This record gives sequence, structure tokens and C-alpha cells, in this order.
Amino acid sequence: MIKIFDNIIDIYDQEIIKKYILNDDGWTYVDDVSLKNNSHQRRPGFKKIFDTKNLHMSIKNLIYMIRWKMEMIPYNAEDEILEIRSFLQLPLNKEFIGQGVDTPHLDRTEPHLVFLYYITDSDGDTIIYDYKSKSPGDIPYFEDIKELKRITPKQGRVVVFDGLHWHTAEQPTKDIRCILNINENHNI
Repeated sequence: MIKIFDNIIDIYDQEIIKKYILNDDGWTYVDDVSLKNNSHQRRPGFKKIFDTKNLHMSIKNLIYMIRWKMEMIPYNAEDEILEIRSFLQLPLNKEFIGQGVDTPHLDRTEPHLVFLYYITDSDGDTIIYDYKSKSPGDIPYFEDIKELKRITPKQGRVVVFDGLHWHTAEQPTKDIRCILNINENHNI
């Protein structure tokens, strides 16, 4: 089950989150935004990790609204948050990145939900595959997995999906791609 909600929060709150995340310190350069030590590709970007116990009020409100839309109770259970990260990718020339998509991956190997919130409009679609891991070492062959859903980044949009579905993103070529990735201790 994949759920997509546009304008999950109003434009005022969207802009607060965008300013808070894009103008804040704490960004760390990463060689590849999909995987650590990835020898197959190089999709550089920046990563920021958030303290789940000390979140900005606008991010707390975003999580509350996602949980409310998903009919998850309690709506404000901070203990359910496993991790929150933001990724910022700069547009790259197609000659640098070649064709294709970033390496498919899982954020975590235990059962969890992914709340993927788009901070900016961008190219660089998110792709969710039909393959769902059954155990931590269950890694598919790329040629054996099929695209299940493709989501275009749009400011204020959130996609919620089972975190054991392999997923990835395309590298942006026109504008920055900035997302907030929230992993929760829930199953669908």
C-alpha cells in the first residue's frame, strides 16, 4: 500500500519547513545519497540527521498530520520515530550521471514505515519497486524487480509506504531535490 497526500500541510508551514531545513547548518557531504561506499555509482549530495527528541515544531506538526491522514493512533507518539534525515541533491549533468536510476535500497532492515516529504518541487522521481524484503539479507537482483510506483517531487507532497519495499530516486538535472525522510516503527 502506497499513499500519497498533496499539500499535507498548508503553504505557510511548507515554507517554514523549507526555510528551516535549507537555511540551517548541519549538512554533511555524502559521496552517494543512496548507499554508503557505493562503488556502482556516484550521486553526491548532502545529508542532515535530526534529533528525534528535539524536533522543530513545524516538523512535529507535519508528522502529526501524516499520522492523522493515515489514521494512526496515537498521532503524536514521538517514541515511534526511528530516524529522521534530510537529503539535498544538486542537479547534475546527464553526462556525469549517465542513464538510469540510483541504486535501489532499504532505509532500514526491520519492519517500518517511510514518510517521504518533498521540501521542494523538482525532477528526480522517487521509484518504489514491487520487491519487498522478507529478511535482512534478502537482496533482489535489479533485473528481477519491477517498478510499482513513481512519484514526482512536489513541495508539500508526502508519500507513505512500507519501508521493506526497495526504492530509489532519480538524480535531478534541473533543480535541487530536497526531501525529509522519516522512518517510523509501524507496519501497514
